[in-house]
Amino acid sequence: MQLVKELRELRRGAGALVPERIALCEALVRVVGMGSVEQAHATLFEMFKRYAVEPEGDIRAYLESSGVGLDGESLNQRLDAYAALHHVDQRTGLRRSDRGAAKLATLFRDEDLFFRPWGHLTMYQFGERVLCTIALNIDPQSEYRPPAVWVNDELLDDFVFEFGEPDEDTGYVQALQNVDGFRLQRGAKWLFKIDVEWRMGVWPQWVLATQLADVRLAAKIQTQRNFMTEATIFWGAWPGGPMPVDLDFKSFPI
Repeated sequence: MQLVKELRELRRGAGALVPERIALCEALVRVVGMGSVEQAHATLFEMFKRYAVEPEGDIRAYLESSGVGLDGESLNQRLDAYAALHHVDQRTGLRRSDRGAAKLATLFRDEDLFFRPWGHLTMYQFGERVLCTIALNIDPQSEYRPPAVWVNDELLDDFVFEFGEPDEDTGYVQALQNVDGFRLQRGAKWLFKIDVEWRMGVWPQWVLATQLADVRLAAKIQTQRNFMTEATIFWGAWPGGPMPVDLDFKSFPI
């Protein structure tokens, strides 16, 4: 398996586990980092935080022998440091590390990153009014970093997300906030735009939902490499002639 091979090659690298070493691992960057070396690096360190509670754990052994939390310029030096820290011989540390590489490869292959945060952004349009809801879902053990939210390039500085109890099925906690009081800007570059910057340790995944009452309108979402997610409402296509932009915006029937 390519992931196992790359994880073992990564373990043989010199010094601490830095992004430059991970950049050489094509499958690891693609699968774990979603194309980002920095995200692959951050995810491995997030794994270490979680599995550090298991002193004899295989995943911890792999990460420590790869240069996370243990000093050593070479694999042998890190295995010596591991043996001294955990009071085992070097061969035991290597066996645990081998099993840890296989376990990590399985987690990554099956996309079983159960701690990856995800956001749900929903936009509603009725008449000139726009309402957005932002739902944040995280594993309770994750280090939470609050997002920044802009509407039409204006920062909203009074946003506080409060999380509830863990979900019985997923174990995640959720925080929900409404963005209200905004209207479509008929003469602007976009009719409405909202940006959410959520810098978690592991790259969040986003889901967009829209309910637009006016059939002339369309919506788009973009997720950038800088943790920024942008959603916009704009004029769509109009068959058979020019878009009738001067008519009132439609709403839902009452």
